[in-house]
Amino acid sequence: MRRAIPSARELLDRWNAYWFPMSSSLNLAGARIVTVAFAMLVSFPSLRYNINLAVKNSAFSDPQILIRAVEAIVPRHLLFTARGLTLVYGISMIAGVMALVGYFTRTALMVFALGFAFFVSHVYSYADVHHREAPMAFFLFALALAPAGDSLSLDALLRRRRARRDGRPDEPVRQTDIAMWPLRFIQVVLAITYFSTGITKVIAGGLRWMNGYTLQNYIFITAVNRDIPLGFWLSHQHTLCILLAIGTLGFELFYFLSLPFPRLGPPFFLGGILFHVSLYYTAGHPFFEHMLLNAILLLFLDRDWFPTQVQRVRAALPRRAEPRPAGAVS
Repeated sequence: MRRAIPSARELLDRWNAYWFPMSSSLNLAGARIVTVAFAMLVSFPSLRYNINLAVKNSAFSDPQILIRAVEAIVPRHLLFTARGLTLVYGISMIAGVMALVGYFTRTALMVFALGFAFFVSHVYSYADVHHREAPMAFFLFALALAPAGDSLSLDALLRRRRARRDGRPDEPVRQTDIAMWPLRFIQVVLAITYFSTGITKVIAGGLRWMNGYTLQNYIFITAVNRDIPLGFWLSHQHTLCILLAIGTLGFELFYFLSLPFPRLGPPFFLGGILFHVSLYYTAGHPFFEHMLLNAILLLFLDRDWFPTQVQRVRAALPRRAEPRPAGAVS
């Protein structure tokens, strides 16, 4: 018996069920805290480096889209100076702290995301483009457009205090259908990123990329230039390089399978973390943002795991004594 073709309504229902399932706002809150903290402490471009680039160059070599837009509004001699960049950096860091603790969360996240994108684009406007930070910037913007401050935030705490003051009961953890789409979105971004990298290897090198010698040569040159002993050792292991080349290509080309098959997600996310850790220690490639985003998906894409852990922690904490009514006898 032939299976009926899904109607437009059924396809729309499936689309909504994939992108907008009902879930706890705790997952998004956890992702917000981890991502903003990482961006502030690890990924945010150095202010000193940005100032050095601006002062030593009288013009941009390859201005990025955001920088061209900003320069069209604010002249270079006003903003792209030590004082101007310091001001923008300070505003970005203040917004980052507010986003981290969840105070005016949406606005703070948007300002922080814009600051992050601005400084990354500024660095890349001098003909040294890597795009490592692009997925992180996309995710920060997605968080700003989602209810990332509904839980684990000062906003939520103040909302509960107002409810108590007005005599209303405490709100339970919010359930919403718009909390998961930023996580789904960054999963799609990573899938596209990995697939484009993998298919480029196939088109440029074909089967030769998996012969082991190509990877040996690449690792050897990188390890010598960057003085990486582990990479130098690995470049002499032909059989291991064959296995690593095949594994790398398989990971990059088939990461997208984690989208339609959720059970394949955790192995791919963990594989992504290990993949970038190995790249760092053998070739010196600091794809820390990709490590983090795979860890974010591993921890928070499952709708139940993180909320369950939060509930366990809250259950283990001592409960605050309820205020006793006036005149009550103990």
